[in-house]
Amino acid sequence: MRRILLAATLGLAFATAPAAFAQDALPAGNVTIVVPFAAGGPADTVARILAENLGKRLGRNFIVENKGGAGGSLAAVYVAKAAPDGKTFLFAVDSIFTVNPHLQKAPGFQRSDFTPVAQVGEVVLLLGVNAGKVKATDFKSLVSESASREISFGSAGIGSPGHLAFEYLKQATGIKGVHVPYRGAALALQDLLNGTIDAAFIVSGVLVPHVKAGKLRALAVSANERVEALPDVPTAQAAGIKDFEARFGNFLMASSKTDPKIMAVYERELLALRSDEAFAKRLAAISTAAKITNGAEAAKSLAREHDRWGKIISAAGLGGK
Repeated sequence: MRRILLAATLGLAFATAPAAFAQDALPAGNVTIVVPFAAGGPADTVARILAENLGKRLGRNFIVENKGGAGGSLAAVYVAKAAPDGKTFLFAVDSIFTVNPHLQKAPGFQRSDFTPVAQVGEVVLLLGVNAGKVKATDFKSLVSESASREISFGSAGIGSPGHLAFEYLKQATGIKGVHVPYRGAALALQDLLNGTIDAAFIVSGVLVPHVKAGKLRALAVSANERVEALPDVPTAQAAGIKDFEARFGNFLMASSKTDPKIMAVYERELLALRSDEAFAKRLAAISTAAKITNGAEAAKSLAREHDRWGKIISAAGLGGK
């Protein structure tokens, strides 16, 4: 009996060792996840789901703080200047690191100021138009309509996914449009619904209910897979938009000066979420794929997309340098 009790005790000790290590490696106190866009948008929603899950897993209180502006650069500067103590993270849409450096002469931060903990999601966008203001019922007729009047399109700010997707669209098709930047996707959606702007590329799950209600009309998906909730909306290729694809990832970023032991804890907990079906379902409900990669893979992805968007921005004459 004593041997059995001893074996059980040792087994429990080994089983709880990772959790104990996690608690020892992390600093005490609240953890802040800074979102570079206004509250209520797609990135903000994913960040709050992530904060909730990490809080449960690590026994910490996670606070989501919104700092919109400059296509996400204001939030990046804020986190870059914060103490590298593992208590302040940036929940970044990859465009902050893959697009902003090409558009902004002095974004106030360097990509080397940050290290990705992991990628925690990927989204595709829908090109939506105001059903009462825009006559076009498909992409080709939208191009024709833009010949007689410029199409106003909104986004979550200069360099945001919605902005770059439409600029890429202009380059690929010759559609005429004028950009109207906002401090978040939720604000752009609000003006799209009331007809202040004509169009916007927005995360598909956000647009779906408004399309079904008849307020908006979806013309194309920014990638080569249709959206399950709107199977009749064509992909970019099917809509006649050749060589066009715009996917964007969400990344949890930390100061590059953060203790590697702290980084390792967060990376491990994020990778563990790959097998969490409830987490994946919550992301799927807002049209975000639960694509989770480790820090090294995330860094390669950011470098690859930085080069790809750099070529697109340069070809479109959008560069700020």
